[in-house]
Amino acid sequence: MSQPSIEAARSLWDYATASYDRPGVAESCLWFQDHCRGDVPVILFISWCSMRGVLVDHQLLAQVEQTVSVWHRDVVTPLRGLRRELKRDLKGIAQETVFAFREKLKALELEAEHLELNALATLSYDKTVSTVSVSDQKKLIESGLVQYLGKLNCDIDAQTREKISTFIACLLAEKTASG
Repeated sequence: MSQPSIEAARSLWDYATASYDRPGVAESCLWFQDHCRGDVPVILFISWCSMRGVLVDHQLLAQVEQTVSVWHRDVVTPLRGLRRELKRDLKGIAQETVFAFREKLKALELEAEHLELNALATLSYDKTVSTVSVSDQKKLIESGLVQYLGKLNCDIDAQTREKISTFIACLLAEKTASG
């Protein structure tokens, strides 16, 4: 990985982990995942781009799909599916043994998502705008998410729009509180 690629990957990873830890962000991301088949790393990538003033348009979303869709489908999704299945059904193995195994699967799933974010990071890193107002960040995040979820054939109804608004509010809570 070249130096700009390493910087981009570190920047996106730091952003994604800090954002995901904010109250309400994880819940929103998981709602998009479960109700719209959204890819959490892509959702966080869209918000990372938007926070930096990068417009997430159809062209960038096509690059995103080309870059990570196979990885997400063939690696991330099966790991998550197995982890969730073992939460519901122990498959005849002792609970504490399955719990330890699920934790290992969870770590692998997180590492797979980290690799996905690394691949996404270089798609827009050179398109940074120096300062972006909070109102413009909100508009860019909403626009990017609406386009992305629309590509997934997710119904952009009142409930989905409310979830987008909640995600943005949770993501920008500190910024809007401080100024």
